[in-house]
Amino acid sequence: MPSVDLAGFERYRELLDDPAAFREALDRPLPVCIWANPARISGEALAARLAADGIDLEPLPWLDGAFRLGPGETAPGNRFEYLTGLFHVQEEVSLLPVALLDPQPGERILDLCAAPGNKTAQIALRVGVTGCVVANDRNFGRMSVLRRALDRLGITNYATTHHDGANYPAGAGAFDRVLADVPCSCEGTSRKFPSQSDRPPPGAPGALTGLQFALLRKALQLTRVGGRVVYSTCTYAPEENELVVDRLLSALPPGSVAVRPARIEGFRSSPGLTHWRGRALAEDLHRALRAYPHHNDTGGFFVAVLDKLAPVGHDAVDVAPLELSEEPDPWLNDLAERYDLPTGVFDGHRIVRTSLRQLSIVAGGVRVAARPETKTLGMSFLHTQMAIPKPTTEAAMLFGGAARRNVVDLDRAATETFLRRRDQALPANAATGLAGGPLLVRHDGIALGVASHQRDAGLLTSLYPKGWALAADRSAF
Repeated sequence: MPSVDLAGFERYRELLDDPAAFREALDRPLPVCIWANPARISGEALAARLAADGIDLEPLPWLDGAFRLGPGETAPGNRFEYLTGLFHVQEEVSLLPVALLDPQPGERILDLCAAPGNKTAQIALRVGVTGCVVANDRNFGRMSVLRRALDRLGITNYATTHHDGANYPAGAGAFDRVLADVPCSCEGTSRKFPSQSDRPPPGAPGALTGLQFALLRKALQLTRVGGRVVYSTCTYAPEENELVVDRLLSALPPGSVAVRPARIEGFRSSPGLTHWRGRALAEDLHRALRAYPHHNDTGGFFVAVLDKLAPVGHDAVDVAPLELSEEPDPWLNDLAERYDLPTGVFDGHRIVRTSLRQLSIVAGGVRVAARPETKTLGMSFLHTQMAIPKPTTEAAMLFGGAARRNVVDLDRAATETFLRRRDQALPANAATGLAGGPLLVRHDGIALGVASHQRDAGLLTSLYPKGWALAADRSAF
């Protein structure tokens, strides 16, 4: 019996080259896709690590460093390589918007509807430490998921804001590019759920068009002339896709925005619609991209790429960045001495006090404005109100691979004990002269986090975060 209720998709029959193949694809499980974190490992090295453990994976033909896992690989989030930020899990078709946004090193980019943060991470890794991404979402509760993902991946070049994206203030300044991956009826995500009962009901097609239009208009206003906006949804409904873009194009000054071809070599797609139910739409909308499940064995998606050629009205302008309260060097000097870190390990970063008890590490390219209020800035780095300042887990993962003192290397069994937040005896092969208090922990040269060393007892107490911990019935290898 089909796990997907197909009745709602009948309205799209006329759009499909092969309705039967579309229906069959909807009833198959969705393949799991991962991508290598280029800040920590190459795609080739990641593939070799996973293959050595018998993990079946196939490179995506259109995106370097991304892979589709074999049918039996359904829980990559438990893997050691995932927990240490060597790879991230993201549905293949969801990788399209950032690929088409094409972020460049040094740019300042806004992710207008950012949670849960997958696309934010893609953007941040592309712009590098000389650039930055501002991750905004009006749902504050979802931002914790975003921060956790970025922390695990070692990303320091971002700030978060909590604001209604449709009314994002022009005082934020102009951005080089804006991603508007907007809320939608989510029809294209049906394959993520194994059964009909697990699947949340899709929204009515077109119910969110007012919000979608407002978000797209704001995205264009916030983009500098010469910049780019990508508008995307995970739905098939033309009311939420081409009709939203068409409405905006009709409202803008002629020649102010160009629809650019949204095509990616190696990924099969269909053109955007120029007619729907007797209504003619802008001819340039054929340059948009429609992704159907049966073409690449993915979910469904829509992407339109808009280049801003001239002002559109109520445009943001450049503003002076907010001055950040940088901390003096002794914190870094003390840290470098305790763990014998090589010179230059923190180059390109600033240390900023974000609370009485904590410092953050922020990439040099991060530029934030006074409005809207910045909620978080960079990566939580160091707890300072302790006898011996303790690095956060994410900070330890960021620089721990370079440490040459007060670091403990664990075998596989001991690594899983650490990831489960259990105490254990100091390994017999541990270096002599280890200090008491916080130590860095590694496996196979890859940093895991921080443990507390009780010297008298020869005991390591795992300080791995409770929310990240490996379940007792799972294995990381």
